[in-house]
Amino acid sequence: MIKRFGPTLRRIVILAAALTLVTQLALAYIGLTYMDAIDKSLHEKRTQDMLYQFQQNVLVQLNNIDNLLLLLQTPEFSGYYKNLMRLRSDNVAALGMWELQQKFNTLDLSPDSVQAVYFLGQSFVQRSLVQRISSASFVDLPRVDQDRLHYSKLDKLILPDRELLTRYTQSDFAQVFRTNNPMLEKADIDQLKAFMAEIQDRLVFSNGNENGVLTIIMLSDRFFEQAIPKKMPEGTYFSVFGKDKRLLWTTAPSNPLSSPEGAGTGSTNPAKEGQSDASSYNTIKQLSPFNLSIVYTDNDGGSSVLRGERIYQMAGLSLVTLLITILFNYLYLKQVFKPFRMISKQIKNFSLSNEWLLRMLPDDLIKKGFHAVSMRNKIILALIVAVGVPAVSDGVLYAWLSQYDIKREMQMSFDVTGRFSAVSIHNRLKFTETILKEISASRQLQDYVTNNYTTPLLMGGLPTNLLMFPGLNDISYFVLLDENGNCIYSSIFSNNKSAFNTDMEYLTDRDDPYWITNYNNVFNPLSMALLKRIDGPGVNGEATYLLMVPKQSIFENIDSGLINTSYAITDARGHTIYETRANAAVDDSGWQFSTSGIPNTDWKLTIGFFFNDVLEKNREYQQQFLLFTSIVLLLSIAVAVAIAIQLVKPIHRLKETMLRVGEGDLSLRLEDIDNTEIGGIVRSYNRMIDQLHRVINEENELIAMKTRAEIDMLQAQINPHFLYNTLEVINMRSMKSGNLEVSAIVGALADLFRYSIAKSSDIVELEKELAHVANYVTIQQIRFGHSFEMEYEVPD
Repeated sequence: MIKRFGPTLRRIVILAAALTLVTQLALAYIGLTYMDAIDKSLHEKRTQDMLYQFQQNVLVQLNNIDNLLLLLQTPEFSGYYKNLMRLRSDNVAALGMWELQQKFNTLDLSPDSVQAVYFLGQSFVQRSLVQRISSASFVDLPRVDQDRLHYSKLDKLILPDRELLTRYTQSDFAQVFRTNNPMLEKADIDQLKAFMAEIQDRLVFSNGNENGVLTIIMLSDRFFEQAIPKKMPEGTYFSVFGKDKRLLWTTAPSNPLSSPEGAGTGSTNPAKEGQSDASSYNTIKQLSPFNLSIVYTDNDGGSSVLRGERIYQMAGLSLVTLLITILFNYLYLKQVFKPFRMISKQIKNFSLSNEWLLRMLPDDLIKKGFHAVSMRNKIILALIVAVGVPAVSDGVLYAWLSQYDIKREMQMSFDVTGRFSAVSIHNRLKFTETILKEISASRQLQDYVTNNYTTPLLMGGLPTNLLMFPGLNDISYFVLLDENGNCIYSSIFSNNKSAFNTDMEYLTDRDDPYWITNYNNVFNPLSMALLKRIDGPGVNGEATYLLMVPKQSIFENIDSGLINTSYAITDARGHTIYETRANAAVDDSGWQFSTSGIPNTDWKLTIGFFFNDVLEKNREYQQQFLLFTSIVLLLSIAVAVAIAIQLVKPIHRLKETMLRVGEGDLSLRLEDIDNTEIGGIVRSYNRMIDQLHRVINEENELIAMKTRAEIDMLQAQINPHFLYNTLEVINMRSMKSGNLEVSAIVGALADLFRYSIAKSSDIVELEKELAHVANYVTIQQIRFGHSFEMEYEVPD
């Protein structure tokens, strides 16, 4: 086990890096999982909200066209075509044409919605006209009528599509159009072809000749574009399909249901019907009662890009964290193992040298403070820092990235919902304006004004009742005012018309409808109202004003209910026009607010958003992050302690062995381990013990040899002492007998012996050396009978 888990610098760095990598992967997985879940929730809600808003906007526009078609079928418009105008005098026909043109102009149709309106009589004796919105007057179609449509078989194509929005292609006309009927002249065929060319590949809506006049409304190519904001999220498209899944309009580059997978049948509930590629999904909803289908296509491009950005960001962050962890642990552990390397080197050098003494290690090798911490605690600290600190820091960064992405997705939802809501409100305002224009063009209203406001509107024998006028379900009431603001007629409370008198400051001299705010509604003060000036003919030619108060319900369907929202519409002066409920304070936790302008008005739309599920998932993510971080810290401590204990076992064994060796047991050896810092110390230690054992044996032998030599020297010193004593006895006897010459010789000889065998250094005093020479000369002089003299010349 020790060999396998030796505490090397490389192994600990690799272990720390592995733990850091595992932690980073776990944090990234948790972060990506929750971010994907939150993004998916936001994306689904945004998708369903966009689909709902588009559906409601299209329904408003189609209802507007349907109401227009109903109005055009009333005798006020269709009567002209039934009155055999081709058989009437030119004056009568011209007057009827002028009255029809005035009524039609009163409708003030938008070219963004309607491009042309066709009125086709039954036969050649009835007028057939087309009013192109870009033109100021009707254009006569003398050779296009229902009889000629029947002769050419075109009626089989057009009449069955009663109140169905469709688009006729060239192949549709080619399948039914016939020119071999003898009732058709060449001029008839040419004008029929021109008629087909005009409505070919265009959106058309017809009444199927319900009242004897075939009315065909040719819609603008921009008709459905009014149901969506100008700026859409990238990769999202809307399409509208008619009967037999015929594509009527789309913002997609191609037919989203053209592939076999995407050609599934629509359903009332939104469903993923198919996909044209791996990341493109279609959601289909039915538009009742118009027999249309709307398709929302999501290529998921934005989410894919965002998911890829997250992965790259987290991968980059994890890589940086891993590199920092490796660098930190390498530098940190290098300092931790530095004393061991120095000790190993010192012991190794001693074991390989011939020195007899082991040089002492420097006192500052193990410094105080941090370096005095045990090896185990240092390794535990390294692993905790390597795992815990990156887990906390990267967890915080991942949480920040999560918050950033959530805010970005929420902001996208804010923007999309805000833009769609603004378009919805704009369309509803236009719808209300259209109703006002249609009522102002009503013959009943005109007759009432012409008859000095005396003929009840509910009388007169006309088949159309104003109170049953198309679109009035969303209108609270309408009143007719004179130039002074006095109520002439009210659709409710007709016995108390004074309650509807209006301040003259609201009455302006302008032809187009205009909105007023802060209006004192009889039901709801501080409401809004729509006004339109109607020029005479009054009795005295005076102008009148038609005032209409819409119900609050016209804005109620704006909210899909999929996102917790609050709506507030304010005018340019900040007066509240409409609000769903009391707005939450701006600083309330969880609420986000978005303000945008409503197209073609000076009104502002403020939407408050509260994403309950998103905030809940975000709280779950924060809790998961805290829980995981706590677990990681606890596990890192536990793993670090377990690993550190395993890693420092060789050090403890080395310490125990050294203590026993210090007690004198040089027979102990450590089991050799692999090439680690501790392994180096173990091997150097074993070599040092062998060297010490050898040196101690050699020193013991030298001590024994020295002892024997000293004994021999003591034994050798016995003879010189005996000789000195003997010579001293001879010297004393010679002096006692008076033989001074013998005494001098014996004394000089004794001094010579003492000087020769005495222990001293190589350097002696000159005086002693001269005395030694004098003793020798004395003996020689006596021997040779004083036959020579000795002189000493010693410089000072």
